Amino acid sequence: MSATTQLPNDLKAQRDAFHEELKAMSITPLWLNLATAAQNEPKVDAVPHIWRWRDIKPMMLRGGDLISPQEAERRVLMLINPSFEAKSARTVGMIFGGIQFLMPGEIADSHRHSPNAQRFIIEGEGSYTAVEGERTIMKKGDFVTTPAWRWHDHGNESDQPMAWLDGLDLPFANLLDANFFEDYVEGDGQMQPIYRQEGDSIHRWGRGMRPAWQEPIEPRQSPVLNYRWTDCRDNLHALREEEGSPFDGIIMAYVNPLNGGPTLPTISAYLQLLRKGEHTRSHRHTSSTIYHVAEGGGGTLVGDTEYLWEEGDTFVIPSWVEHEHWSDGGEAVLFSYTDRPILNAFGFYREAAGDRRA
Repeated sequence: MSATTQLPNDLKAQRDAFHEELKAMSITPLWLNLATAAQNEPKVDAVPHIWRWRDIKPMMLRGGDLISPQEAERRVLMLINPSFEAKSARTVGMIFGGIQFLMPGEIADSHRHSPNAQRFIIEGEGSYTAVEGERTIMKKGDFVTTPAWRWHDHGNESDQPMAWLDGLDLPFANLLDANFFEDYVEGDGQMQPIYRQEGDSIHRWGRGMRPAWQEPIEPRQSPVLNYRWTDCRDNLHALREEEGSPFDGIIMAYVNPLNGGPTLPTISAYLQLLRKGEHTRSHRHTSSTIYHVAEGGGGTLVGDTEYLWEEGDTFVIPSWVEHEHWSDGGEAVLFSYTDRPILNAFGFYREAAGDRRA
């Protein structure tokens, strides 16, 4: 054996003994973990991934036959990043995505929770979401907000299945040990009372005016319940002759009319148009993104991997991974949401153009 392992007063042996004593005290010296604390750039665990609508829809319909919304609380197919365990509820970064669906005649009981939530309608027409006394009938492409700790329930009064992409800051709430949940127990426990007319939030807050006698409940959360697809899509096309972003084409953010910021304090949402033949420049940023293909088809190069997508698909781009998009044949519209407001709040957001050019 070498002298270094035989002598008790050898420096290496003394260091090893010291480190073991620290370990027993649940202490780790920084010099043994410097790669975690001091990084030249982020070391991201999440990986790019795509979920195909043609694969999800049959499973969704099977789930509709096997379990009720009441048994499931919310019948959601969680989109978990391959790098994470299911209990993490992480799709990418600090945001979660899942496919929620209701079969004809079903109701998802009213509840509330501390994570912020939103919905982008994938398929169907005639279901409703009710939030704090207002009900909105949802159509494909609508973007519906459900701010933290607001009572909300869903129902399908149509004759067809209804599906939407749920987006929540659930991983962030869990990270902060701040995730609370409560069932609605008044009345039949299924539906909250509706005491506002449909479209109430738009009339009060969404048309460049507000009631002078009323203050918003929480200015950091958008008071608008439903951002209609027809209006938002029209906005994109109204600006289609603009140069737009070299990295994202014609991209517009859904905004909180009270402060011009994101619709939720922790999640920013966008709608973007990739015009026929458009191929964006590559870039990367520290926010993580969940994309959903609202219209058309195309592709995205994420790192060195090419993902070809079509309407209904959902894919993710982790933090600080270089990416670029293109439309395929015709035009494409992408809905997306990110955890950028969280990074902005702490000064951690960073963006850089990529080395590749379209």
